[in-house]
Amino acid sequence: MADELRLVLLGGHQSGKSNVAHSFLNVKRESDQITTECVKMEGDINGRKIILVDTPGWWKCYQLCDSTECLKAELVRSTSVCPPGPHAFLLVMEVDLDFSEKHGKAAEGHMQFISEDVWDQTIIVFTKLQHLGDRTMEQYVEIEGENLQKLTQKCGNRYVGFDTDLDRDGSQAKELFRQIEKLVAENNGRSFKADAKRLNDLETKIKNVEERAAARAQQVLEKRRKLEEIKRNAEAEHDGSPLNIVLLGWVLSGKTLACNLILGDDVSFDKTVKCVRTRGEVNGRNVTVVDTPSFWKFLPYQLNADSVNTEILKAMDPCPDAILLLIPLDTSFSEEQMEIILENMRPLGEKVWRQTMVLFTCGGKLGNKPIEYHIESEGDALVRLVEMCGNRYHVFESMSMREDRTQVDQLLEKIKEMIREGALLESNDEHQGKNKKSQERETLSEWLRVEDVKKLLNEEWERSNAMMKDMLKTMSTQKFVRTGKSLDEPLDLRGEGINTELFINKHQLKDAIEREWNRQEAVDSARIQYKLKCLNANAETSSCADEEDIKMSCAKVNEWHQKNHFSDYGSVSSYEEHDKTEQDRD
Repeated sequence: MADELRLVLLGGHQSGKSNVAHSFLNVKRESDQITTECVKMEGDINGRKIILVDTPGWWKCYQLCDSTECLKAELVRSTSVCPPGPHAFLLVMEVDLDFSEKHGKAAEGHMQFISEDVWDQTIIVFTKLQHLGDRTMEQYVEIEGENLQKLTQKCGNRYVGFDTDLDRDGSQAKELFRQIEKLVAENNGRSFKADAKRLNDLETKIKNVEERAAARAQQVLEKRRKLEEIKRNAEAEHDGSPLNIVLLGWVLSGKTLACNLILGDDVSFDKTVKCVRTRGEVNGRNVTVVDTPSFWKFLPYQLNADSVNTEILKAMDPCPDAILLLIPLDTSFSEEQMEIILENMRPLGEKVWRQTMVLFTCGGKLGNKPIEYHIESEGDALVRLVEMCGNRYHVFESMSMREDRTQVDQLLEKIKEMIREGALLESNDEHQGKNKKSQERETLSEWLRVEDVKKLLNEEWERSNAMMKDMLKTMSTQKFVRTGKSLDEPLDLRGEGINTELFINKHQLKDAIEREWNRQEAVDSARIQYKLKCLNANAETSSCADEEDIKMSCAKVNEWHQKNHFSDYGSVSSYEEHDKTEQDRD
């Protein structure tokens, strides 16, 4: 038997990995900060040294191709953090949500990205056991169905329950330790052997990314210094002049929250289906932010709702001082997304890039890495987008208005620099010249009868939103109401109603639609977990909360959902002007 046990924790975002790690080692967790890179921990159990590596979590319904390159690199690197290799992998999964086929594919894809041989040394650790009720772990696996059973079978039917809130006597931790020792004994103490060449290649790649990231950061710094020097040598700028900002981006990119954050107010309006113009005062300057309907991430421009394209054009009148193109950092950015963005930006004219800046959201996913590292690691597509925007970008690390306003102040300063730079540009810059051909591609003639597809897409998005509202209304601290299996095939593409061959390959269309809905499910899942946590916290403040208290809590959940739902489809709003100046308040 090995003198020490080396373990790697894997699993989805919000699965409870970090809680398992700290509870298993009996180490106090200092904060609820998201795990963004491999974290090595050490402890002692029954006289045995334990080395445990916690890893970043993947979105439980994302395909591997939709996870960021940073996350995938950390998964591979996890096997080298505890040399000569881990004795066991602990796949952490919660039991409070239905386990669908897409969840199984996500787990398999991310696990097998480490190695095809990972399953021989994997134990599934189920968390959040309070949702089991009176059922045993075996009954849960049986009832949940073939998707979960297939995954447990790949792990040799090795699984154990471990709820850090319920393990008062430490019996669950002891059972987990026993299962680990049993697995190690069955493998004769053998540890996992990672592919040495793959690790060396990864190390080289990381080093190259870090060098390019440092070079990009230095390039941006030098450019900003030159612009600052031009400012000092020029006549005084009118920093007090009104500023007009337009927000563009995918569905679920966080545009509405970004609008609220910039203006520093809980502006309340419906989900964005038509442009919403909001005015406020920021640092003594009148600022107008126009929130626009979102376009799809995986589906082409032609499948946008007609109102999306119309309203985005309407947002450009009057001409904005700055366009912020929102890109979330919790998902991949490939050539596919680049082409879709180009399609959606093309109607705005080739000069639009001069006044466009990339605004990255979900900045908490970066951890200690600079934004330049993410840009370079994602690859050529994101690099090209950033350079088309004149190497202008900013990160919102937090979307909470209670946080330090420094990130907003820095954004406004960068916008002023962009305006200053735009005044110096010639009629055509290098980036527009390089990409003119891709921007001017003609719409393919085979894109016919898109109206049927657009109608179904928006109807299904509306139905999904309605389901989430119903779920949030029924939530309480005592019971979590499940609403059935996830939708494995979002739209019925089998009938004669839509001839998908007139658009794109049927399987490609189905895959793109599924990936759009996976993003929605990921955000909704995070939303549910967050609100359950809030409800449980409310319950702890009163040992005997009555039914009226529960109703009030649920009402708050629903109100929160109405204010913060990221979807820009499936609701009606008018082109409103929310003036927040002191004069209008009076």
